[in-house]
Amino acid sequence: MIYSILAISFAIAALIFLIIANAKQHIDYLSELSTTYYVDDMTSQSVIDLNLLTNISWQKRLSISFRNGASQLGKHAKIKLLLFLGVIAMITSLVNLWLLHQNLLYVLPISWLICSYLGYQWLLNRAQDKFEQAFPDALSIMVSSVSAGESLLHSIVFVGNKLDTVVGREFKTMGERIQIGENVDNVLKQACQRLPYVSFQFFVITLRANISRGGQLKDIIAKISRLLFDNRALTQKKLTMTAEARASAKIVCAIPFFFLLVMRFLMTENYQYIMENENGRVVLYYLLVSETIGMAIIYRLLKSVK
Repeated sequence: MIYSILAISFAIAALIFLIIANAKQHIDYLSELSTTYYVDDMTSQSVIDLNLLTNISWQKRLSISFRNGASQLGKHAKIKLLLFLGVIAMITSLVNLWLLHQNLLYVLPISWLICSYLGYQWLLNRAQDKFEQAFPDALSIMVSSVSAGESLLHSIVFVGNKLDTVVGREFKTMGERIQIGENVDNVLKQACQRLPYVSFQFFVITLRANISRGGQLKDIIAKISRLLFDNRALTQKKLTMTAEARASAKIVCAIPFFFLLVMRFLMTENYQYIMENENGRVVLYYLLVSETIGMAIIYRLLKSVK
């Protein structure tokens, strides 16, 4: 009965956390696009819809997300993953032996799930950081190329040859596929799937609009580049302003677990009651579930800061 309650509680907490983590984020500098209507066909006279660039099924979206995360592991990804799971299993076994005193068959799967999710999110965040660092440079190089009189296609290829980053490799792939005659719209859509970031989607919208109707591409890309620099500055300012709140939340989250660790050595009887007694375990489960829900709420509040 206790384990059923634990499983249900963790499932509810995980669901709440996933819903909060995937909640729609506010992007002020693209708010004017919310009333704009675009089309999928580049030959149409309508305007472009941001959703059409990533309008795919959730199964495909999940597959692309896992593929992008796995690509961050580099060579021998399967071996690295197995080593990661092995290390987690060893650490979990030791912690369970010294502190938790629970059934390892229940503790180990939960530990794998939590650590795998955290590691996966770390890989995605690292990929996004690399993209955000390299993308403004790509735009600057592209502006220089367009200013020199190069066409859009040659500018994309030029960026791919100059930058040895994830953005440079993507531009190189785009240029090569367009050069062999592949449909430009399909190339741009697939690029948005490999780089599922709003700034890149905004850039692709600009390219599609320019290809469909023409315009001053140099000025537009220069404005996008300036916009990205400003947005990065605002993001850093937001992180600075919320640093104290984030640190306080981490300390509050760590206090109950630190208290349990102190009980393990100073109040052995109380610790054994919580870990080994059926009635005492209810307190432990309440602690884990309440901490998860509380941190999810704090995470959502911090992410909603504009």
